Amino acid sequence: MDTPEERRQEPLRFKHEFRWRHFGLAHHALEDFHRSQWQKEATSRWFLIYRWAMALFFIIGLVSYMSHYFLEGHWFLYLTHWGFFLCSITSLSAAIFVTIYHFNPDKMVTRHCLIRCYWVCYWTNLIISHVISITYWIFVFPTQKMETDLPKWLVMGFNVLVHGVPVVLFTVDHMLVAHPTRLLHFVYPMGFGWLYGAFAYVYYLCGGVDITGKVYLYAILDFRQPGEAVLMIVYLSILLIFCHVLQYGVYRLRVYIAHKLGKLQ
Repeated sequence: MDTPEERRQEPLRFKHEFRWRHFGLAHHALEDFHRSQWQKEATSRWFLIYRWAMALFFIIGLVSYMSHYFLEGHWFLYLTHWGFFLCSITSLSAAIFVTIYHFNPDKMVTRHCLIRCYWVCYWTNLIISHVISITYWIFVFPTQKMETDLPKWLVMGFNVLVHGVPVVLFTVDHMLVAHPTRLLHFVYPMGFGWLYGAFAYVYYLCGGVDITGKVYLYAILDFRQPGEAVLMIVYLSILLIFCHVLQYGVYRLRVYIAHKLGKLQ
């Protein structure tokens, strides 16, 4: 049975966050995934417009980016691109779900499996975008040399689009939505990151190379030096947990402000 803390949009008591069942995806009010924390009515056309604007931004960005950097299929090898693809899928799913909820709320709140999948995608995307952005600008960008015929301004624009914009927009989005957050849900972005690590390792074992012929996809994840590669994975896992806790703090801040303003539903 749900505890009293779960019958409100207020966060769980901190000690309750560490209960095993909160690794799961149960939530008593599924309408929270289709509403803004700040809307007054059950549905909001402004939130619906916002959802579609965000979805179109990422879908157009994805198509444009892939059209310039498909690289004979090598586009699919990089964590950045996995993350940006997840951004697009997550934002489009959110727009579709909010649309259904807007016109038929009862139909959408019964889609338990879909909403749980969306919750996993949303949180994974939010945290992975942090890890990608921090890792890229600190470790990759300073030494990156890309041979391309594109203008420098366009190259930098795409760099900002895929390595900077998602973390900013989804952090703002996290302040706008009414989604709950669980401290133990770090396992989902962690699983996504480890899945990519396993993919990169298998790709290396199979003799795969990048578009320039290098045997590694990222210099910081060179499996010819297994000790250093494992150590980097550990560092990135710690960074991921830090980003997860940071966004959990954003969630607590959002509901604190909503409580003070009388916006908790």
